[in-house]
Amino acid sequence: MMPLRTVRRDAPWQWLRAGWNDFRRAPGVCLAYGGIFVALGALVILGLVAVGMSSTIPVALSGFALVGPALAVGIYQVSRAFEKGETPRFRVIISRFPQRIAQIGFLSILLGLLLMIWMRVAQILLVVLAPFAPLEPGAFLNFLLTDGAGLTLLAVGTVFGGALATLSFAISVIAFPLLVDRDVDAITALATSFNAVLKQPFVMVTWAWLIAFIIGAGIAAFGIGLAVAFPWIALATWHAYRDFMPKDEA
Repeated sequence: MMPLRTVRRDAPWQWLRAGWNDFRRAPGVCLAYGGIFVALGALVILGLVAVGMSSTIPVALSGFALVGPALAVGIYQVSRAFEKGETPRFRVIISRFPQRIAQIGFLSILLGLLLMIWMRVAQILLVVLAPFAPLEPGAFLNFLLTDGAGLTLLAVGTVFGGALATLSFAISVIAFPLLVDRDVDAITALATSFNAVLKQPFVMVTWAWLIAFIIGAGIAAFGIGLAVAFPWIALATWHAYRDFMPKDEA
């Protein structure tokens, strides 16, 4: 486990400002990176509609919170390039694989397993709590908000989904930037990330809520807002990692 510094309680706001400054310095790279994942998300949604599983779209969108940290590995290189006095370029960002790619892959698989668990839990809850729920998106949303069984499904699903999202956040919030930046193994990075959450829960809960709000706003903007929100949060996460690392380790 890596040693950690104590950060200020208002640090999450500073991370957002630092991340936004990096975004403004390399808007083309950031928007291109974010646009790729918006396009991939659109393909997933279209695929679900095509196979008649439109009602699972909210589950798939919420699952983005579980695997998002793994998808942001490339964009961390933007802030890292600025720190080294380099000019970040998209071609370099996507081709400069970190030396710890196997360790990053291990942690990514772990997040992928959490996503699979969430999808299975959502299916079980739907069958147990609302077996006769309509599967069309509009009708299903109306069912969730107006029917007793729908409200129960929404409440229980939120609890289970929130628990998995919290676990995913705790084990990955600074683990991926750490693996990109330093020669450590996945277990050390995971333990360090978890320790940061345990050591300063107020700061990290604030950061988690800010991430949820900004990503939620990006999804609400017809998903296109994610092209901005996703790289912005990733860049800010890099600065969160730097803030926690002792200066002689950074």
